[in-house]
Amino acid sequence: MNTLKFPFLRFGTFRRFSLSSPTNAGTSDIAKSMSAWQINDYGGIDALKLVNNLPVPPLSQPDDVLIEVKAASVNVLDVMMTDGYGRQLFEKIHTLNPLKPSVLKRSYLPLTLGRDFSGIVRSVGGNVVKVKPGDQVMGVIPPPLSGSHSQYLVTPCSNVVLKPSHLSMEEAASIPYAGLTAWSALSITSELCIASRGKLVLILGASGGVGSIAVQLLKSWGCSVVATCSPDAIPLIENLGCDLVVDYTSAEAELQLKGLGGFDVVLDCTGRSEDFNLNLLKEWANAKYVTLSPPTLNNFDNNGILGGILKSGMNLMCNNSSALSQGKTLRWGFFMPNSMALAKIRNLANNHKLKALIDSTYSYDCLPDAYAKLKAGHARGKVVIQMP
Repeated sequence: MNTLKFPFLRFGTFRRFSLSSPTNAGTSDIAKSMSAWQINDYGGIDALKLVNNLPVPPLSQPDDVLIEVKAASVNVLDVMMTDGYGRQLFEKIHTLNPLKPSVLKRSYLPLTLGRDFSGIVRSVGGNVVKVKPGDQVMGVIPPPLSGSHSQYLVTPCSNVVLKPSHLSMEEAASIPYAGLTAWSALSITSELCIASRGKLVLILGASGGVGSIAVQLLKSWGCSVVATCSPDAIPLIENLGCDLVVDYTSAEAELQLKGLGGFDVVLDCTGRSEDFNLNLLKEWANAKYVTLSPPTLNNFDNNGILGGILKSGMNLMCNNSSALSQGKTLRWGFFMPNSMALAKIRNLANNHKLKALIDSTYSYDCLPDAYAKLKAGHARGKVVIQMP
């Protein structure tokens, strides 16, 4: 299996067991129990239930960090997972995890969702040196692991960085998952890590969480950036430094985009899974169209693991059959955990070169309303959960 296409298998899911005993610190600040929003079935947003008196997760590895969560965000993946999206692959990974006792392998549920967070370090493993108890941090939890919509969480220290002091907890929680998704799609999948300065890049759906961060990353890399969004979001995206913002609802939008002479990279953050406009790419320039809505997890859900691999391969070949004849490619973008990229994203935010864009903030008790807000669409930036 190609781990570049399925990054869940590369990072954060399977950590080698170490005989080194984790070292706890700051235990006086740790509660005896906690609450978390969990799903026990795939019944959609209505399946979310607030569960109290859960045990605070223990440190199980020397590189683990225990964090008291102060804010978290809701991502599109979280909303989709309440309906069972990705269950075939995620449940398979869960059952194969060698660190899980056999009694816990029977079911992937109940499951706590949530991919990114900010909070305060309460305890660290014996190998952790870059953070200490009391530090304010922000970070990410890769799927399919238990997430951040809880009062406490444990994650490897590679998924955590110090929070920029000028950012609020809510602002910090809105950055990591969207930032790493944008970084992966642009730097790795689009190969802008090789050469970025002067490239002309189009962001479709720039007003969402990933799109808004993608605009800022590209400008920091010296790219020329064109973005599409709805009319009411145009001033917002212009303020992020975009060179040109196009109203996608305009009848002239496609002509306006084609009139720019072709793009080196198109990043599609709209959520559509077909009808990609590859004509927007330059011909014979190794131009790439990257979609953040690949069919892989749906293919696994509908066809099983082996059938999903075969179906995904066929999808990719069919989508590229005509593109390759013009020197273009359609590629699939994924979130990837990346400690180096997370540190660089943190530095950009710390130097005021990356702004947090928050659509709305909900209290922890109203978390299902935050899911409903994101599911309704047209969020301007991230939807954030504020812990009590």
